[in-house]
Amino acid sequence: MVSDWRILRTFNRSIWRYLIVWALISFSYFGIQGVLLNLYLIRLGFGPAFIGMLAASGQLIWAVAALPAGALGRRVGLRAVLVAGSTVLALAMGALLLVEALPRSMWTIWLFASWALLWLGAALTTVNSIPYLMHVSSAEERNHAFVAQGVVMALAGLAGSLAAGVLPQLLVSLLGGSLDQPAPYRYALWLVPLMYVLCSAVWAGVRPVQLVAECATSDVAPRPVGLFIFFGLVVFLQSAGEGAVRTFFNVYLDRDLGIATAWIGTIFGLSQLLALVLALITPQLLSRWGARRILAASIVGIGVTLAPLALFVHWLPATLGYVGLMSVLAVNGPAKNIFSQEMVAPRWRTTTSAIATIGVALGWSGAAAVGGYLSAQAGFRSLFFVGSMLAFAAAALLLGYGYAHSKRMRLSTAVLEG
Repeated sequence: MVSDWRILRTFNRSIWRYLIVWALISFSYFGIQGVLLNLYLIRLGFGPAFIGMLAASGQLIWAVAALPAGALGRRVGLRAVLVAGSTVLALAMGALLLVEALPRSMWTIWLFASWALLWLGAALTTVNSIPYLMHVSSAEERNHAFVAQGVVMALAGLAGSLAAGVLPQLLVSLLGGSLDQPAPYRYALWLVPLMYVLCSAVWAGVRPVQLVAECATSDVAPRPVGLFIFFGLVVFLQSAGEGAVRTFFNVYLDRDLGIATAWIGTIFGLSQLLALVLALITPQLLSRWGARRILAASIVGIGVTLAPLALFVHWLPATLGYVGLMSVLAVNGPAKNIFSQEMVAPRWRTTTSAIATIGVALGWSGAAAVGGYLSAQAGFRSLFFVGSMLAFAAAALLLGYGYAHSKRMRLSTAVLEG
């Protein structure tokens, strides 16, 4: 395995800068923001239903903006759009954290507006970053480059989660107040826009990639509408399943199980640590079984890891389920990215990336919007059970596609041989 990873020495400067950006994003979004933002909103006086609707609104913006973001990347170049995306993320998160300076009557509209702007920046970043890595990496480097992204995201997410767990208490010790107030969470969350500003600076140093000329001459493949619909549906179902946990897990720990903020950060950190271990062996899994099979297996894993959260109300099975989920997603991410990019001709890569973004955004937004009310009426266990079933449905759809694809290939081979 160690010798297999020696290919990292061949990575060019743009690939390394790409990895630095995703380390910064993971430290801030999956670490600091992932642990603390919902806890901050709760201290502002908002409940799960509001948090769910806020999350859903932004992710819906993410879905709507995905295709225009891809078109913009093709028109003006990927680097320019990636710089703009990180800049928008920094401005939006900074604006959100200024909400307490406004009259209470304006808080709701301000939070929704700044959250919408943040997910517009997310669309510019997520849609165009995957095609960028495809263009600056060679075919031999590609599997390792995508998996290396997962590794640095896990490491940075671990660091961010652990930092998020201790920062509020540290700030209370230094500045006074208590963890029942929003101030320590707000101060800690200011690290997030700072990280996004650094992302803009790093993006500015990568090699520019212009897609228009390349796509015009490289191939004339027809638009694969059927593949777009199929893949978008798989991603939507998977994302709706995992989104139930992504959106509400820290709220569940805080409100239903009474877990302290420091322990919540530790749980989030443990999930990133195991994810790192699985990410390291993902290139071997992809080489041996292929992206489609690994993607299907990981989606089954999502359904399995959600089961303990649905069956038990206790911190231990909740922790095991969440750690398992994040670990499986460390394998799922590279498999999904590679499968989606390789199943279409190069000219459709930004479109496929946009379709994947739309599927994730609609899945997460649906889970957030419905989950806030479902958890209030029937409890979080019901929400996690529904999420598990949706993941199994996504796996069944992908396995069905694999069977049909294999059958079609056998028939084509038989015709050619005949």
